[in-house]
Amino acid sequence: MSSEPTFQRTDILAEIRTFVANWFRDGKADGLDDDTPLVTSGIVDSAGVLEVVEFLEQRFAVRVQDADLSLGNCNTLRGLTELVKSRLSA
Repeated sequence: MSSEPTFQRTDILAEIRTFVANWFRDGKADGLDDDTPLVTSGIVDSAGVLEVVEFLEQRFAVRVQDADLSLGNCNTLRGLTELVKSRLSA
């Protein structure tokens, strides 16, 4: 039996939403839907993407590669969640 924590997709999504709301929107999660554009709307800038990545790596014990830093992975909460899930299963 593994001692590694298992994270459900809904839990990952909720934690990322809370982090983005707290870090970039003064705690306001309203309007942060799964597919709300984060980077292209200006909620998260390029330096902010690095903050999000650092959070993901620390919270979920995953390693995000430079090649993972694309709009497809980093522009929405859903993309970030799928990135974490793919890294957890790798």
